[in-house]
Amino acid sequence: IDLRVCDDSTCRFGGTCREDGAQLKCVCQFQCHKNYVPVCGSNGDTYQNECYRRQASCKQQRLISRVSDGPCSTDPGSGSGDGDDDEGSGSDVGKKFTKCSTCKYGAECDEDSEDVWCICNIDCSGHNENPVCATDGNSYNNPCLVREASCMKQEQIDVKHLGRCPDTRILDHGEGLYPGMSIPCADSFSGFCVHGKCEINKYNMATCRCDAGYKGPQCDEPQDFNILYVVPSGQKLHYVLIAAIIGAVQIAIIVAVVMCITRKCPKNNRGRRQKQNLGHFSSDTNNRMV
Repeated sequence: IDLRVCDDSTCRFGGTCREDGAQLKCVCQFQCHKNYVPVCGSNGDTYQNECYRRQASCKQQRLISRVSDGPCSTDPGSGSGDGDDDEGSGSDVGKKFTKCSTCKYGAECDEDSEDVWCICNIDCSGHNENPVCATDGNSYNNPCLVREASCMKQEQIDVKHLGRCPDTRILDHGEGLYPGMSIPCADSFSGFCVHGKCEINKYNMATCRCDAGYKGPQCDEPQDFNILYVVPSGQKLHYVLIAAIIGAVQIAIIVAVVMCITRKCPKNNRGRRQKQNLGHFSSDTNNRMV
C-alpha cells in the first residue's frame, strides 16, 4: 500500500510505516507460529490461528474480526492469513507463514537472517541508576529498562512515577521480562550473535545477550559507553547545587595552596642558600685578615 502521509489512520491493524525510496509503505509483518488452532473470520475465511487472522486484517487494511473458534462451517478450505492469492486448502496449512511480527515498541525486524525475527535493540548499559515505577506494577533501575521491558513484552509499558513502586523489588537489566523462559537458539542461528549469546524468549523472539563492550541487534557494534546523567527533581535540586558549590570552593582552595607552595618554596630555598654562602664567605675573609 503506497501512502503519502504515514499516520495511524492510513496504517492500521498493526501495520508499520516504512520508507521505500521516495515513498512510504504500510508493512505488515507478524511473527505467527505454525500451530493449527483455527479461527473463523468475519469475512467467512478460516485462518490457521488468531495471529494469521490479525495479519490478514492488516494486509487488507480492513477489520476482520473473529466470529468463532474453529473453522468456518461454510469455508471449503483454510486460509494462511496472508490476504493474498496464496490461500490454499487445509492441506497447505502451516507451509506458508512468516516469523516477523509487527515489531512495536522499539523492536526491529531482522530480515537479513535465514529466519526472520523481531529483535529489541535497546541498550541500557550506559544509563545511571534512577529507580522508577512502571505501569506494569514493577520497579526498574532507570526509564531505559522500562522501554526495554515494553519492547520485549510487546505491550505498552510507561513510567508511572519516579521512585520505586510500593512493596516491590527493583528489576535490573533483563530481569522480570522472561525469567526462566529463555532457551538457546537453534543450530541454524549459529553465528547470529557475533559477540554474545542467542536466546529465544517466551514471546518467541530471538534476542542477543551481548558480551561486555558490545551492543546492537547482533552484538556487532562496539560499546561507546555514553553516560546519561540524570537530573534530580526540583525538590532535591537545591541540595545538589549547594554540594556542587562547596565542592568547587574546596577544589579552588586546594589548587591555590598547591600553586602557592610550588612558587614560593624555591625562592625561600634560594634565600637560605645565599645566606649560607655569605656566611661561609665572611668566615673565610676573617680568617685571611687575621
